[in-house]
Amino acid sequence: MAVIKLENGATIRTFPPPPEGFDPLTAPAAELALHGFPARPEDPALLERYGRHFGRVKGRFRYVVPAFTVRPSMRNRSAGTPEGVAGQTIWSGAVVYAASGQSFKWVQAEWIIPDAAIPAAGANSADYACVSWIGLGNSSLLQAGAGCGFGTNGTANFFLWHEWTPPGWVTINNLAAGPGDLIAVVICTPSGAGSTSASIYFSNNTTGYSTSYEISFPQGANDPASFLGDQAEWIVERPTLANVGAAQLPDYGQVFFTSANAGLVSGGVINAGTTGGKNGAINIVINGVTLSTGTVVSPTIVECQYAGPEPHGNQSGLINT
Repeated sequence: MAVIKLENGATIRTFPPPPEGFDPLTAPAAELALHGFPARPEDPALLERYGRHFGRVKGRFRYVVPAFTVRPSMRNRSAGTPEGVAGQTIWSGAVVYAASGQSFKWVQAEWIIPDAAIPAAGANSADYACVSWIGLGNSSLLQAGAGCGFGTNGTANFFLWHEWTPPGWVTINNLAAGPGDLIAVVICTPSGAGSTSASIYFSNNTTGYSTSYEISFPQGANDPASFLGDQAEWIVERPTLANVGAAQLPDYGQVFFTSANAGLVSGGVINAGTTGGKNGAINIVINGVTLSTGTVVSPTIVECQYAGPEPHGNQSGLINT
């Protein structure tokens, strides 16, 4: 592994690229781990999905050794700040919770990166952004996905990213992805609750390019709250922007998270549509106005849909979240 130390204190370890002709469907488990690929699952349904994913890109599979940039425009969240269902002014999608005494070890999904447009004529385009992601945890949140921001000229910029609070947002420089691309994302931890490292796998199924890497917390005074791994999420969010606050939500249309489930340390699998307790869909609602909805379409499909702009008076984005 090559070790990368970013200026925000984050440590990232990249995996050696696989040899020519590497086939994740037949490679030994040790080689999958060596090159940072998700392990082949034992569960028959998950194994069938694994084969379907890698079968889709077989013949045009290309692995990228990732390069990274800290994204200063995305402001770090504070560790210990609860989100989840309580954060309905910024999140839409679905959340499931692990039972008491259990935690999630991994989470996955596939989705098409949505195109996005600024819905208000004459608006400050730099105030708009949205991100679609999967994640684990709550106060110490581990997440990865796709994002879209806008330049001052209104041009949309798309990127892939991860965050583990703290130290904050990091983007992948050399794995291109844009609107209409089908991506697959898997986040794995060694042991669920208490983990201090995680591996992230990205695949652009449209282009055939993929990458994987391991992230860990920085050591020292800024150590985060203990990672609990107590919930799993499939979310479209309006993120927090430096010098702006909560971003304005662009019209992203809709996102369907498919193959959406998470695995428990105990070995069980929880689908995004699992009912009971605090599990369920969530909407972005501001002053009684719904901006984005979350709908559980089936046990493993979550739909997020843009519903409309913020109510008059909140156009600066500087609202309490």
